[in-house]
Amino acid sequence: MCSEEDTFYGMLVTEGRIARRFDCKEQVDEYIDENTAKWIGTPNPDMSSKNSSYQRRLELPEMINLNGKHVYPCLTDGHTHLLQTVASMATGFNCCDIIGNSVEPHTLEGVEARVREYASDKSEDAILVGKQYVITAIDERRMPTKEELDDWAGGRAIVLYGFDGHSTAHSTAMLEKLGIDPETTDGVLQGEANETAQGRIIDTVGESLGVKDIANGVAKFHNYCGEYGINIVGALEGNEDSKNDVTTKLIIALARHFDIGVRLYLQYTTLDRVKPYRRYMKHLRLGGCGNWEMDGASGSHSAAFRESYIDTGETHDCYYSQEFVNRICKEADSQGYQIASHAIGDCAIERIVEGLNGTSSGRLHRIEHSEFFDDETFEELKKGKYALMMQPGYSWIDKRYLHTYEQVLPQHIRDRMKFKSIYDAGIIVCGSSDSPVQEMNPFMQMLGMVQFYNEEESITPYQALTCYTVNPAKALQEYDDYGTLEVGKVADFFTAEQDFAKLTADEVAAFRPVKTYYGGKPFKKWKGTVAELAAMMLTRPKKI
Repeated sequence: MCSEEDTFYGMLVTEGRIARRFDCKEQVDEYIDENTAKWIGTPNPDMSSKNSSYQRRLELPEMINLNGKHVYPCLTDGHTHLLQTVASMATGFNCCDIIGNSVEPHTLEGVEARVREYASDKSEDAILVGKQYVITAIDERRMPTKEELDDWAGGRAIVLYGFDGHSTAHSTAMLEKLGIDPETTDGVLQGEANETAQGRIIDTVGESLGVKDIANGVAKFHNYCGEYGINIVGALEGNEDSKNDVTTKLIIALARHFDIGVRLYLQYTTLDRVKPYRRYMKHLRLGGCGNWEMDGASGSHSAAFRESYIDTGETHDCYYSQEFVNRICKEADSQGYQIASHAIGDCAIERIVEGLNGTSSGRLHRIEHSEFFDDETFEELKKGKYALMMQPGYSWIDKRYLHTYEQVLPQHIRDRMKFKSIYDAGIIVCGSSDSPVQEMNPFMQMLGMVQFYNEEESITPYQALTCYTVNPAKALQEYDDYGTLEVGKVADFFTAEQDFAKLTADEVAAFRPVKTYYGGKPFKKWKGTVAELAAMMLTRPKKI
């Protein structure tokens, strides 16, 4: 796939890369004939003899018959939090699930039942993690207090993550592990209080994982990527509130041996903390969320808008001053880093755009999420200096099930949500999951593109596919190797029964690869054993 009309009969893969493409069976047969040598000779032939019946063929590549299936480049999820993703796959539970046209459970009593069930067979010193708590779908419209969690979890340390990733609820034991005085909070952290605790939360959860948990999480991560045709993830890791950040060191050590390509973005604004890891990076990258957040999220009332939230009548400021943002962007750019920065509200997007406009390298930088920009900022984005990492699957879910935006944002701000306009303007816009905030299912995000929140901003299935192939390859500065099935590029691809460009929206959501190939070789499912993890760690480490 190099364009919507691109078709070919077969590919020759040499040393993991596409060496040649064939337009028809005749070209394949011709290639085989040209590369086949025959001799007449004895079983131990004298090459000069003309009287033997011995026949020998030069070794030819293994032929994999795809039986006429469609072939697509593997997908890139450019915005994940890899350590948290692996940890959540290894252990933990969903507080809520989207079932049919509703969110279940939708009451505190229902969440209580899930917590009690999950905690029932865990040791007293276990650390429990619940994710996908949908505040706006809970009848009581709040997260549980520390007293409630103390009761439900039997005094264990427990953290529940809000669905937007910008609010958490903690039991008393968990607060104590984080070094937060339980007397100063009801256990619910939002906005800056939540962001500045993330490193400690991640460290606490990460350090509780045993080797078996890690092996299980790593295997599930690889299997998930193989199932959905993903070959590369952008890993946004590191939090400055963690003094030694041992869990970031752990995920870096693991990721260098993953079969899945990992592209590391360290979320430190203290650039000296990045230096020890520069030698591991394929390209120098910096930022994402964590300490590179300009604001929070609208559901937590921490996204920075000029106008007030309609349900509270309040506004929320950006986390950093313009002076600080300008200085840190200029400093990071001058040291060779591609910068990524979380920004959702109009004030936050404007703040990071001004900061990035002050850089001088001409390097393509990234803005994460970038949901609610104004017309003036859109004109800046159209100048082609930035790639946007967006998660339209979230707004698709919100419009149909959560209704967060309707409850907190004025209509004219919701009307600003764009996707087709961004795509048509030539801006490098990419789909991503923000895992574990959302599952890594790329076709959920593509559904959000073909049925966008504002219908007139929807794009075609083929265009949605390029937001997971061509565009992220450009955003990651790796288009020479990935993004299309062109000669010379890495032979990472997946097969499917359907022509993706001709799918309906419902078919996009249900679409799944038949088989995934990395370097031309079929993906093999991981088992999740400790021995398998040990064997992985003995492989040659890669740049990330």
